[in-house]
Amino acid sequence: RFYRAHPGPAWGGRDAEDIVQAIHNIDRDGLNPFDYHLKAIETMTDQASGNPELQGDLDILLSDAVAAMTDHVRYGRVRPVTLNAAWNVDPRQGAPPVEQRLAQIASASDVGAAIEAQRPDHFIYKGLVRTLAQLRDQAERGDWPRVAQGPSIKPGQRSDRIPDVRRRLEASGDLSGGSGDPRFYDPALVLAVKRFQDGHRLPPDGVIGNGTVAALNVGIRGRIDQVRANLERARWVLNDLSDEFLLVNVPAYKAYLIRGRRPIWEARTQVGDESLKTPTFRSTMQTVVFNPDWTLPTSIARYEVLDAMRNGDNVLMKMGLHVYDKSGREVHPASVNWDAPPERFNYTLRQLPGARNPLGRVKFLFPNRYQIYLHDTPNKQLFAAKDRTFSHGCIRIENALQLADLLLRDQMGSSGVQAALAGGRTKNVALENPIPVLIVYWTVSVGLSGKVHFASDIYGYDPPLVAALNSGNRA
Repeated sequence: RFYRAHPGPAWGGRDAEDIVQAIHNIDRDGLNPFDYHLKAIETMTDQASGNPELQGDLDILLSDAVAAMTDHVRYGRVRPVTLNAAWNVDPRQGAPPVEQRLAQIASASDVGAAIEAQRPDHFIYKGLVRTLAQLRDQAERGDWPRVAQGPSIKPGQRSDRIPDVRRRLEASGDLSGGSGDPRFYDPALVLAVKRFQDGHRLPPDGVIGNGTVAALNVGIRGRIDQVRANLERARWVLNDLSDEFLLVNVPAYKAYLIRGRRPIWEARTQVGDESLKTPTFRSTMQTVVFNPDWTLPTSIARYEVLDAMRNGDNVLMKMGLHVYDKSGREVHPASVNWDAPPERFNYTLRQLPGARNPLGRVKFLFPNRYQIYLHDTPNKQLFAAKDRTFSHGCIRIENALQLADLLLRDQMGSSGVQAALAGGRTKNVALENPIPVLIVYWTVSVGLSGKVHFASDIYGYDPPLVAALNSGNRA
């Protein structure tokens, strides 16, 4: 389609040199230049002079390279649905035709600058690119030293492992300067360890325990791959983000409300455990529910509650659950056959609003096929845990009432929010301005200040994505 609209060679003068340079530069984005005909283009460029047929072949390869590069830096090289069937957004939906983008670049006075302009301009993406370059610079000086596992080391103690910790943090630029006693865990090293822990989403307590040692021992190549994976995830979603959205980063256990490209609220979260992973997807928040009741998912009712009742543990009474038949009529628990096989248990269990309700005092609804939503929780103490994979898939958020107030303040005022809560009854409030919700899986993230955080790959999603990036197959 491109060549039908633009017969003849598309790339003249210095265009080929600019395109070759752009192919080399794609390495900055964590992509492989050799996926874009680099060898063939460089070979043909040397041989094409005076050979019209070879010049035509070269022109086609240049067009394909430009089309692929600009598509991949804007929308990603890997199709997300090929790795995660739950992903519900096509990054290319609504994108202009490839031939239109090619025509704009081919007609530009500076082809190199036109290709460069296709790269994401978001601070998160730029921060990841910068981090990748820094890690690669460090990798040229060799891998980081390793630290042996052993008993936890607390500030003020002495240990034969402290010199290894010093060398590791000096190699990564987290520590400068030595100590009179290299075996002594002195205040300067404590501060460096705390900074490292904070940057790797570990409790910044200064104690060098197993979790901290494990993070210290992730090799520099592993961190490079981790950044490359998250550059790809960023390309999937950053291209068309609005200035206001709610973002939940699953492995970071964090939620953020973004306005004007700035976070105005953030909170810790609890997410699905390994067997009930919280999916990643996009939706639009439409409703805030005050004093929600909780209808137990069928899986919980059939396999957890039923099993407990069968074993004499009256969780109905403990949790204040009400039982409803298929017609929606409430029935007395004594009339239910609790010894029935799970697949024949056709009752709905519901917990009314109150202090024991696991949804807390507010929940946030956004249509999705996974029945996932955000909600408050009475189990506030669990937010202090390092690994917070406690839920059945839904996302529990800390300071949920603050989020409700921020979303509804202009619509009903803070006093209206408080009145809705104080009423004690379930109240659904439709948002006058629905807000996009983005649930992502970023094991590396960059804040507005440029600070980089690494998180554990709690669901094991990084290696398959890195493998797909390294494969020769193009999206």
